[in-house]
Order: sequence, then structure tokens, then C-alpha cells
Amino acid sequence: MIQRFMNPSTRGPLVVEHPAELLYMCKAEGSQSAMPRAMHRHDDRTEIVFIREGQGTHIIGGHEYQTHKGDVLIYNSGVLHDESARPEVGITAYCCGFRGLKLRGLPANYLVSEQGCPVLASGEQHDALEGMMQLLYDQVGQDGAAETCHHLLQALVQIVGRLLERPEPYLDMPGYDLGQEVRRYIDERYSEELDLQAIAKRFKVSHFHLAHRFKATVGCSPIYYLIRRRIGEAQSLLIATDLSVAEIAERVGYRHASYFTTAFKRVVGVTPGDYRRRYLSG
Repeated sequence: MIQRFMNPSTRGPLVVEHPAELLYMCKAEGSQSAMPRAMHRHDDRTEIVFIREGQGTHIIGGHEYQTHKGDVLIYNSGVLHDESARPEVGITAYCCGFRGLKLRGLPANYLVSEQGCPVLASGEQHDALEGMMQLLYDQVGQDGAAETCHHLLQALVQIVGRLLERPEPYLDMPGYDLGQEVRRYIDERYSEELDLQAIAKRFKVSHFHLAHRFKATVGCSPIYYLIRRRIGEAQSLLIATDLSVAEIAERVGYRHASYFTTAFKRVVGVTPGDYRRRYLSG
């Protein structure tokens, strides 16, 4: 028998000023993970995603990451993110959503600083993270499990904090440049009439130069980003509201519902109506 004794002076890597409150646990697999979740954000919560199997492409805060089995993704409150599985391999992932977390030195509902990398390799913590995510997922729907889930969530936050002490970034985070300025411009005005020529005129550069700088920073073209930003917002509205497809189309920048439906199906793989029915029934 091997005994291990706890050192009472050992503290976690994060100083918690207010604990997190669990909102939900999700497990995405099969047909659900095959549908991309285009550009969206959560202004009132944080999410931790653990990729159990598969590979994908994630855009978080304007930077593109190629993600793999065992990766941990952090979505701070208010940070835009875009999720796509590689079609040939797919993704199985756990997602933990919570609110109220306040760490010393960071804004509320932030788990990683703005300068930190939001994609981390789980490394030696892989089994612990997978087991904890599965346990939380199993417990969250059970009667009388609120206290258990609360303590499991605090432990999860601390384990992710250990990864943040020795992050393994997937790319060198560039400074703010033209590409990032254009990204922020699109994020603020995605529902307006925008095209590449108009954006280039706004920044007083050629559209060729703008497209090149944007792709170098974000990993895709400005128009591709704009479309996914609109479709991501539409997905959120389809899930969370009773607005008609035509009303949603207008809200996200499409004058004609038919154009919106075509763009939505091209990105997600199904029509807006089918997406709403599948998501709410599953």
C-alpha cells in the first residue's frame, strides 16, 4: 500500500474571489457535432470545452486553432468563437457552462487573461479532466446533486488553472494589427450591409491588402468571417427565441430570407427551420 499525504500549505494555482455557479453540461457527438456552430458569444457565462475524440477548427477571439483530442478550450465571457469539426473524423466533446467566477486579477467570468492562449493541451491531466467532465455530465441531471456538482466544478476550474501555469500555445499571438482592427469592425457591424470593397475603403487600403492581412491574422477571408458571424448569431436566435426565420434573417443582415436560408444551409448543412427543430428536439 502506498499512502500519499496532503500538504495543507499547498494552494491551487488560481485565487478565487467568487466561486463559479454551474449552469449546464453538454456532450456533443454524432450528428450534433457534425453541424458547425458558427461565430457566437456568451455575455453572461464562461465555457470550458474538452475534446474527447476527433479534430476540428476553432476560431476564438479572432485567432484560428487546429484542435485535437485532449485539448481544452476556454471561452471567456463576451469572446466570439466559432466551432467546426473535421468532417472525416468529427468531434466528441464535453462543454461545461458556468457563471459568477471571479479570479484575482481578471474580469468576472474570465478564466484566462486576454494575453493568454485559450487552447491548451491536457497532457498529464487528460484522464482527470475526462473523468471529471463525465462525472459532472452524469451528476448534473440527478436530484439532490447540486452540492456535488458545485464542488466538482470548483475542482475542474483549479485543474484547468494548472494547465494555464504552463500553457502550450498553438500559435504565436500576434499584436493588434490591421487584421484585428477589421475583425473588430465586422464584429460590431455584421448586421449592416458590408462587402470587401466597402471595408477596404473604410480602412483606406486596397481590398487585396486587407484580405491578405486579415487572413494572416484570423485564418480566413473577411467575407467568410462575416458570413459565419451572421450565421452564428442566427443559430443563437433560432435556439433562444421564437422569432420567425424572416425576422432572424433581417436581424443578422440579410434583406431576403431566401438568401439567408441558402447561406445558412451552406455553413450549417441544414436549413434554419431544420436546425431549430433538430436542436430543440435533441
